[in-house]
Amino acid sequence: MDICRIRDRVFRYFYYFRRGHSTYFVYLISFLNFIVIQYRLLIEKIPFLEYFFQSLTIFAVVFFATYIPVAILIGWLDVKRGAVPIEGALLARVNPYSQALLKALYLIADGKNEEAKAVLRPWIERFGTGHDSGKAEQN
Repeated sequence: MDICRIRDRVFRYFYYFRRGHSTYFVYLISFLNFIVIQYRLLIEKIPFLEYFFQSLTIFAVVFFATYIPVAILIGWLDVKRGAVPIEGALLARVNPYSQALLKALYLIADGKNEEAKAVLRPWIERFGTGHDSGKAEQN
């Protein structure tokens, strides 16, 4: 196994780690931290609130029952009417792969298939067609 393949594998594993950590574990840990801190600093210090939330479990259930639907609603609004459509358009403008795909689609619509292939050829040569991605993953 040559040094380039080892480096690629290390970077791929590091990418998988970052995805798993930032997408899943960070949320779980932040929820648990928030619940414990708020319970200790807020609920246990205010008798009125402690009457309603007599245990950390009750507070956690009420928190999740309230927080998750509100977060879903805010996420939905952001995707439908917020920053997501604008971010997608901006990312497509600066992504050379997206630019090449759009140019190729335009050329295909004009019947210029060979020119479209020429635009996509560097990407195919660099990354392959996707048919052999399973082999690269196993190495």
